[in-house]
Amino acid sequence: MIDTHCHLTYDGLYERIDEVVDSARSNGVVKMISVGTTPSDAEKAVAVARRLDYVYATVGVHPHYAAGYEEADDLKGCLREVLEGWQERKIVALGEMGLDWHYPDPPAEDQRRVFAWQLELAEEDAFKDLPIVIHNRKATDDTLAMIREAGIDGTRFVFHCFTGDVTDAKKILDLGAMIGFTGIVTFKNAGEIAEASDLVPLDRMFVETDSPYLTPVPFRKVRTNEPKYVVEVAKFLAERRGMKCKDFVVQMDANAEGFFVGI
Repeated sequence: MIDTHCHLTYDGLYERIDEVVDSARSNGVVKMISVGTTPSDAEKAVAVARRLDYVYATVGVHPHYAAGYEEADDLKGCLREVLEGWQERKIVALGEMGLDWHYPDPPAEDQRRVFAWQLELAEEDAFKDLPIVIHNRKATDDTLAMIREAGIDGTRFVFHCFTGDVTDAKKILDLGAMIGFTGIVTFKNAGEIAEASDLVPLDRMFVETDSPYLTPVPFRKVRTNEPKYVVEVAKFLAERRGMKCKDFVVQMDANAEGFFVGI
């Protein structure tokens, strides 16, 4: 199966990258998408993807790093530089980008500004074929409002690491976007997220690890999370739907291959 969102460039994974990828492959994870969170991190992810056959990359600025950019041209220039020749560099999406109201920093105005600039970049002719990975934490209405204001087709988006409730899921689905679920959905205290997952049509869903974070049950106490554990997310969601895991995984892989470019 495919881990549609991990951070292979982060501490805990990067220093043993070959071991991590080999272990994932041994556990049936055939492809991994390493998601960029800054231009330099994205460049690192691209380098990993070009070296390892089963890894792909994305390019974007996570809202946690929004305070570092003051000018639109500077940010867009940095991202364009990493994105140059993206079709041959195993870059499969833009992002992750979005809004995060869980923490007070970076300030909301910085997050909004950097998100808006990246949405503008996504509309440039050179990048219109790339889907967009959204980070949204406690900011569903504001995130959706900015996407709608940008006028971008909702089917280009995946809201990764869903942490909302049924109401949030309905709003995201109404946009036309996909929804990604991490190990959080397996946690005993995440009943609202699990309930929301039941609402998501099978062809509008992804599974992911967001590793090195959010190790799923029954390995929740394991640090660091790895792509190999995405299988546990799939098992949990398949069981909730009364499906055989194999059949569920076939659909998840078809979703990923139909959404991300060139995997």
